[in-house]
Amino acid sequence: MRKLLAVLLSLLMLVTMSACSSNKTAESNYGEGFTFTIAMECAYAPYNWTQSDDSNGAVPIKDSSDYANGYDIMIAKKICEENGWNLEVIRSDWDSLVPSVQTGLIDAAIAGQSMTAERSEQVDFAGPYFYATFAILVKEGSPLAAASSINDFAGYKGTAQQATIWYDQCLPQMEGAEILTASESAPAMLMAVETGMADFVVTDLPTAQGAVQAYPDLVLLDFTGTDGDFVFSDEVREENVNIGVSVKNDGQSYFYPAWRIVVSIFEQLISDISKIWATFGGSYLYGIKQTLLLALIGTVLGCLIGFICGILQTIPVYPKDGPLKKALLALLRGVIRVYVEVFRGTPMVLQAVFIYYGLPYFTNGAVLFDSVWACAILVVSINTGAYMAETVRGGILSIDRGQTEGAKAIGMSHVQTMLYVILTQTLRNILPQIGINFIINIKDTSVMFIISFSELFAAHRAVVGRTYLYFPSATIEMIAYLSLTLISSFILRFWEKKLAGSSSYELATGDQLSPTAGTLNSPLKGSNYDENHIETKGGK
Repeated sequence: MRKLLAVLLSLLMLVTMSACSSNKTAESNYGEGFTFTIAMECAYAPYNWTQSDDSNGAVPIKDSSDYANGYDIMIAKKICEENGWNLEVIRSDWDSLVPSVQTGLIDAAIAGQSMTAERSEQVDFAGPYFYATFAILVKEGSPLAAASSINDFAGYKGTAQQATIWYDQCLPQMEGAEILTASESAPAMLMAVETGMADFVVTDLPTAQGAVQAYPDLVLLDFTGTDGDFVFSDEVREENVNIGVSVKNDGQSYFYPAWRIVVSIFEQLISDISKIWATFGGSYLYGIKQTLLLALIGTVLGCLIGFICGILQTIPVYPKDGPLKKALLALLRGVIRVYVEVFRGTPMVLQAVFIYYGLPYFTNGAVLFDSVWACAILVVSINTGAYMAETVRGGILSIDRGQTEGAKAIGMSHVQTMLYVILTQTLRNILPQIGINFIINIKDTSVMFIISFSELFAAHRAVVGRTYLYFPSATIEMIAYLSLTLISSFILRFWEKKLAGSSSYELATGDQLSPTAGTLNSPLKGSNYDENHIETKGGK
């Protein structure tokens, strides 16, 4: 009890100290020589990008050998020059920008952020420093290249980056167009149109201008000032298009007792979770369903792949076998070995990117996934199969050789031995590993957001993009994933117990073989042995 109290008091002291230290005045914090720390994606050209040297005024990225450049770097350098500050750039994911500002991990986010009303509730904005307009990108040679209005896109597939005005408010205005799942980033959006996954994408003009430099086969369409442009009120356009610098909102007073700070934090967390769930609860539940289905289907198919690969790797080769059989088995084992090493040695997220975007890219659109579901199942299945292949191989080799020899002694073929003797025991032995792979897949399917698959983590990213309540949404996600894995673990343990059978047995007290001993003279004429034996009355 004393240890627990000591830990709680220490936590309260830390909260109090951190709260007080964060209330420093501007004079003491931001004088000449201050290090101005900013964050950006470093992958959102022309606002910010990554390069390998310091040419054209690029600055180093912290904890990296790369350099950052772009409009945002130019603005940051100007701010530092005016104030006599030193500039420090941190590379960050788009969804982490606002939380990093809120928690004080960085001084500002300069990353091409629109000054929306929702963001302004979480952080303060300085600016704008750039006034953007809308643009559409299509492939060169496409009928859409001659479009003169947003009404010319009916029947075509389009997308945009998630949590942007381009996706939430521009695409719905394009009547008749098929709206695909939002892309997780600007590069993913551009890859979608470049590979033919989408017929067009909507973005802002600077991003579109940068894209046509990187992809010369893209055509930029700008309907600004025409009757075919997107329609917004001046207020909405100003809020969602103008780009500003986000900084921490320091309106809160920190001179409270530590216990009040802790209580207020938890009250705010519960309030935010309730608000998010009331609005987006259906999105989380849909994500849970998608995650479970993908993990289950992927695990089942992966197990089938694993069993096939495991069996092929354990087919015996005898000296008397012909050279064709030996060569074929050697080739199969080589292919399986390459497959296992490649898919066990690379992250699933990169496998998804290579298969979903890479195949259309390298085949010039000849190999294209019409359904993101099909690609997600394929990726999870072959990834799981690579791990299961070695699990099954190890399970087969763990069965005592005497069982194989006994099966051969009674005339069973290799196929019969595998089906009726070896694989049944192998399945029982590797069942815990199958369960572990299923639980891992529940969590690892979270990387499928990279190909715009709508699973549980994608729901979190979408909610954060709309509300900017990062930690409350992450809390919901954590509870959801923990619940799924705990329930799955309980069900799998129950299944294992059922397969193991009863843990208590009754020992036989009599001679169980006595009714069949000496079948030629047994008085039990009704036994199976007597009825079928040739020397009994029931024989033929």
